[in-house]
Amino acid sequence: MREILSKKKNLRAALALGVAAVTLIAFAPAIKNGFVNWDDLPALLENRHFRGFGWAQLQWMFTTFHMGLYQPLSWLTYALDHFFWGMNPHGYHLTNILLHAAGAAAFFLVCARLLAAAARPRDLAGPGILLSAAFAALCFSLHPLRVESVAWITERRDVLSGLFYLLSIYLYLRARPPGGSAPLNNSFAGPRPFEALAKKDGAAGGLRFSLAAFVLALLSKGITVTLP
Repeated sequence: MREILSKKKNLRAALALGVAAVTLIAFAPAIKNGFVNWDDLPALLENRHFRGFGWAQLQWMFTTFHMGLYQPLSWLTYALDHFFWGMNPHGYHLTNILLHAAGAAAFFLVCARLLAAAARPRDLAGPGILLSAAFAALCFSLHPLRVESVAWITERRDVLSGLFYLLSIYLYLRARPPGGSAPLNNSFAGPRPFEALAKKDGAAGGLRFSLAAFVLALLSKGITVTLP
């Protein structure tokens, strides 16, 4: 039994890396692209406020609603790009693609958890669930609808918030009791929802990490408020 679990764990890791690698290869041509005259100008090329990690820049990132959005974590990633690449667009595109590849791997992990929860006991031992999850993740990551968010530098907020959104779901699913269909703790769904967070067991730790990932998603793009 231990050997089966070890093989399944290795297969899960290999498929997660494989999904990320295929996604990276598929979008690699976008690295050669430049900035576009479609929000890249006011957001990045004409905007000097994000270029650095000084107090003035950080204060701007965490207080601005530039172009109608609050996205301090997205601005921080642009500042990191500027530190390494200056205003060379190829590095910014590379960051977008790496974030999307990581999001594809997270999508695979979420699918694997959901499919395992819905599977019959005799199906859990085989590779079918993990292979199905990998196929679903590739359908998500390679779909043409992903191109705008990945190949457009200004839409970094989509792939960044999506990564943390998916990680929050995955960490919540990991923290649930095996085979459980109810929330972690009745108090989490009741009038005192944060009692579950205060506990010191492993499930509560997973829930805290899930909440932290949700906060990071919110700081990347506000649309992730839909998660709860």
